[in-house]
Amino acid sequence: MTDALIVSGHLVDVPGRTPPRFPQKLVGAVTAAMSAVFDAWGVGPGTTVICGGARGADIIGAEQGLLRGAAVRLCLALPPQQFARRSVDLPGTDWHERFERLCRRADVAVLPEEAGSGDEVFARTNEWMVRLAHHLALEPRAVVVWDGKAGDGAGGTSDLVRLLGYDAGDERLHIIDPCS
Repeated sequence: MTDALIVSGHLVDVPGRTPPRFPQKLVGAVTAAMSAVFDAWGVGPGTTVICGGARGADIIGAEQGLLRGAAVRLCLALPPQQFARRSVDLPGTDWHERFERLCRRADVAVLPEEAGSGDEVFARTNEWMVRLAHHLALEPRAVVVWDGKAGDGAGGTSDLVRLLGYDAGDERLHIIDPCS
């Protein structure tokens, strides 16, 4: 078995989001915190980083995995361009370009179309990522960028943490709260 690491978290906020959860100005700090966790956990060759591909934690984690020689699996809830419009694009930022680079370097899979197109596809993608992680490793780990609160809809970070079944103090789960 390989080492599996799920990376998930809040999207980088659209301008004016109230209350803020992950402002664009904190991307550098979150990247540094995630890098430190990846270093401490020895993420590299032999690790598969699994994420949903959205702007913020997903893209940061995928990039950090690739920098260390890990395999990266993007589990997209929707076809790439549709997904980018819904979960990546943010005017005035480079998230779309970063997503496109990742799609060229990572193993990209798309949830089957029969899974639907509303918010339920994000909940199904969380289930898919957790199943994949458990298939790859007996004790998958997770890094989440999360404020510890319920999300805006189905398939959010709280849903993923619930599916993993890890308590906040579990050594397999590292939580980065960007606004703390």
